[in-house]
Amino acid sequence: MKDINSAPGSTSFSAFWSELCAYAHQGMAALRAMSWPMLLGCCLGLAFLITILPLAIMLFALVMLLRWASNSDDTGTDTKTENSPQSTQ
Repeated sequence: MKDINSAPGSTSFSAFWSELCAYAHQGMAALRAMSWPMLLGCCLGLAFLITILPLAIMLFALVMLLRWASNSDDTGTDTKTENSPQSTQ
């Protein structure tokens, strides 16, 4: 007897898996066709994307957060004018 109630997502997962395998086969075919210098360049570019670029983005976000935090302690009043002696006439 055929099950009319298949598991939810089973067809979408199998379609996803077959597409992922097809992309992996295309990627392997592209790697086999590359020369050694081009393969080295691709590896260096991938290493840059994986390590250096996220580090730079996080450092930028940290600097922006610190700048925002240092500007948020201002109350909007000038302390120099409040504490300075007023001239008498």
